[in-house]
Amino acid sequence: MRDSIPMPVTAMLGASMFCSGVTFASTAPYAAIVGIEALGLSSAQYGLLIAIGSVVGALVSVALGYASDRLHDRRVLVLLAAVAGMVGYGLIYAVRTQLAFIVAMGAIMPLGLAMFSQNFAYARVYYNAKNPERSQFMVSAMRTVFTVAWVVVPPIVGAIAAQFSVFDVYLVAALAYAVCGLIFAIMMTDPGTHIASAPIAKREPGAKRGLLPVPILTGLAGILVINIAMRLVTLAMPLTIVTRLGGTLADVGLYAGFAAAMEIPFMIMWGYLLARMSREAIIVGNALLLGLYIYLVSQAGSVLEVFWLQILNGIATAALMSIPISYIQDAIKGRVGLSTSLMDAVAIGATLVGATAFGVLSAGEDYQLVLQVAAAIAAAGGLIMLTGNVGRMRARLA
Repeated sequence: MRDSIPMPVTAMLGASMFCSGVTFASTAPYAAIVGIEALGLSSAQYGLLIAIGSVVGALVSVALGYASDRLHDRRVLVLLAAVAGMVGYGLIYAVRTQLAFIVAMGAIMPLGLAMFSQNFAYARVYYNAKNPERSQFMVSAMRTVFTVAWVVVPPIVGAIAAQFSVFDVYLVAALAYAVCGLIFAIMMTDPGTHIASAPIAKREPGAKRGLLPVPILTGLAGILVINIAMRLVTLAMPLTIVTRLGGTLADVGLYAGFAAAMEIPFMIMWGYLLARMSREAIIVGNALLLGLYIYLVSQAGSVLEVFWLQILNGIATAALMSIPISYIQDAIKGRVGLSTSLMDAVAIGATLVGATAFGVLSAGEDYQLVLQVAAAIAAAGGLIMLTGNVGRMRARLA
């Protein structure tokens, strides 16, 4: 009987989060290479395509954020996003033309990419209902599982891309989406995994109607700016490795995997220090450190130097990829779905601005310039967070 053999939800959510990581880890290091080097799009055309996809993604995010707090079954959103991702990346793999790439990235994947945040939204709501005292810990644990995929997958798909075709990375991603969809389809057969939406919480005292408190707004703006810098690095580093530094596609995979491997121990460290430092202080300090790393990597003269610098990158990125999740999820109390749309809004806004800036800055294929600008943007994001949250940070130290 089902009652005597409960569904292993935590294991299934962990597998789903790993698959979500696979979809990003297998494609993100190669998207610009596929669009620009393999399919012949110019840097400006590629940047415009990503910008258009971001606008579509913003509309999708708003719709999902509105629906998720009111939808009878949150699992449907994850399943829908998984199917979209499977179709979109499957199209790029199977057809291999500029048109297929444009249709997939501009129209289909904005919904597919939402699987990441919807996975987190469902996990947070599930553990809030089943084990509330450990819900934030479990979300952090799921983020670590997502990072593990970035350690394991890029070297493997890098070898596949180098040995066979760079388009094969999209087959890997499409299969990962399919597995994630299958996991949630199975979960939907168990009524115990259905979590109804919680009542919508009242506004925080002192907050104006329709607005978040100024420190939160400033914090979100800082996180957005930091993420713009990170998007520029994501776009520019693979191209830097294979052009200016003379690396291979396998080197790109090793770079992505090594970078992720450096993050895992530092995620544990920041989780420990979170009890002693404010989230704002951690974000500010690591934004400045990220800016230093990006500047140094822009001056690197070899792929080996890039690998050594991943130690700095691991410290900063571990904080900037994990701490902002809880910061954003706590922005609107009792509105997990709406907070999820804020996560998507930050990601989409960063992608939109980052892609546009990349298209402009890399018009002359000067990826070193892109990285130098990204370094300045990362530092600016930290200063924005600092400006609006000095009071909170002093209160925590007092």
